[in-house]
Formats: sequence, structure tokens, C-alpha cells
Amino acid sequence: MKFLPKEILESQVEGRNLTGPSFGDNLPQKPSLVVFLRHLGCIFCRETVEDLRIFSSEMAAFPPILFVYPDSVREGEEFFSRFWPEAKAISNPNASFYESIQVQEGNLIELAGPEVWVSAVRALAKGNFYGVQGRHLLRMPGVFLVLKDRILWTHSYRHIGDEPDWSKIPGCTPLPTDEYDPGILPA
Repeated sequence: MKFLPKEILESQVEGRNLTGPSFGDNLPQKPSLVVFLRHLGCIFCRETVEDLRIFSSEMAAFPPILFVYPDSVREGEEFFSRFWPEAKAISNPNASFYESIQVQEGNLIELAGPEVWVSAVRALAKGNFYGVQGRHLLRMPGVFLVLKDRILWTHSYRHIGDEPDWSKIPGCTPLPTDEYDPGILPA
């Protein structure tokens, strides 16, 4: 089992809708998703935030989410006030948290390969668009399911547009809705 580095957990943070002064203070006592976004102008960053906003509102069992982004607090305020005002997000303009948790920079195939172009069409079809390019153009995204300092699950991105199946996160089971029909009748 892997752990979040102590230097991340103890670091003082700034951002949006935070509950405490350190990174660790913003992780609840239950499993939560820590989502390391690419720069805020990335179409896939926008797609991820929008998809997670929808999933978390539709699935009662979905874990709480803490975003980390490599841009300034001001840029994060502008971005999240537009895309998800209630989101908790930590600004990390020098990308030190990315380095500590080993969310690397991508190579040419991971950043602009054929799968990225196919993914861009998917993101565009969902109504997402490119924004102003940030400083960390080469940075890959990262997603970790954590319980305080323990990393329970991670998604290894094949390329920048590779999106996890959010409904298959361990421990996250969709709850039935009115439209749910198991096809089983009582005896």
C-alpha cells in the first residue's frame, strides 16, 4: 500500500472552499478523491471537473473530491466559480505536490498522440472547449482515492485525455434511482 508523502500532508495550502490550513486538514475521515488537474485551460481538465460535478450530484455513494491545480489562487477562483463553485480546490502553482506524488510531465504521445485527438472530440461533444494555456503545459493529470494518508487506488493515465470510468471507483456503487428496474418481481 502506498502513502501520500508527509511533506504534502503537512504543507500549508491556499485555494477555494478549504476546511483547514494544511493539505491533510482538507482530507475527510473517509475515502476521498484527490484529483490532480492539468492547467486550467486544458479541455480535459474542464471535462474532468464537469464529469465529476455530475457524478457526485447523481451518486450518493461518490467520495468527496479535493482538486489540486497548478495555477494561482486567483486563476482557480475564476475557473471554479464558473465550472463548480462548491468544489474544494488547492492551488499549487509551482507543481511541487505533483512532483512529490510523482505526477510527471508527459511525452509527445501522451500529450498529442492519436488517442488524445480522439479524446478531444469526445470532450468537445460534451460541450467542453479549450481555454487559455497555463504554465504547466506538459503536466499529466492524476487521480488518487485516499483515506487520510493511504492511497487506496490510483488511475494511471495513458495520455492526457484518458478519463477513468468514474462509476467504477472502488467502493463507489451507484445507488438505484426511480428509473432503476432490476427485472425481478416479488414472489
